[in-house]
Amino acid sequence: MYRTEGIVLRTRNLGEADKIVTLYTKTNGKVVAVARGARRIRNRLLGPTQVFTQGRYLIFTGKTLDTLSQGEIVNSFQDLREDLDKMAATMYLSELVDVLIEPGEASLEIYSLLLNTLKMLSQKQINYALRVFELRFAKHLGYEPQLNNCINCNNFPEKAIYFSLQGGVVCDQCRSQLLPVQTISRGTWELAKRILAWDWSRISILHPSEQSLSELEACMRAFYDYRLDKPLQSLDFIHTLKEFSPPEVKN
Repeated sequence: MYRTEGIVLRTRNLGEADKIVTLYTKTNGKVVAVARGARRIRNRLLGPTQVFTQGRYLIFTGKTLDTLSQGEIVNSFQDLREDLDKMAATMYLSELVDVLIEPGEASLEIYSLLLNTLKMLSQKQINYALRVFELRFAKHLGYEPQLNNCINCNNFPEKAIYFSLQGGVVCDQCRSQLLPVQTISRGTWELAKRILAWDWSRISILHPSEQSLSELEACMRAFYDYRLDKPLQSLDFIHTLKEFSPPEVKN
């Protein structure tokens, strides 16, 4: 038996009333547990096991699956389930964590990163929050992109700057050796370096341009695709929302 604080990444139905809940916890890393009766309306586990909820949990260790016995909501993040754009973004973060982290690999840094990113998403900083998470998550996984010098020749990029899906910036002279690469502006380059280097409390003072966020999105999608066995299902939902989003009305 152990008590831990965690965030619900995903849930699956089991039988007529149970759930299989995947959490990323503060002290035990990723945990998969059965919540008995959690789909019943009056069950005490109904609220604490809703997806994206941050809570405190009492869990019993089992031979195959643990059992989630008690739960107390710390932050329901209800808005992340009610807003389609926020929900799609949070599904993407949750899937990244679920796919790239094995059960039991605890990291307080990753837990704090996930929690802080959910708070950014609640404030509607969706595109920026995702780019911050992608970069800093890669760092905590040991895949931190090399951004100070070219990953091939180790020289400082003086002219055009490119990003290689193999993990960092490439100078103009080396780009043909590391194709495919993504062209990025100097502003995007500086933004990425600050996201990785700055303390979280300073992240919110940055106001990146849409161009930088778009360039960074293309870089990080290629970066993660290179490391994943198969495409993330949550990306299909994000792409669908973008296709059907109404055009912005300008005054």
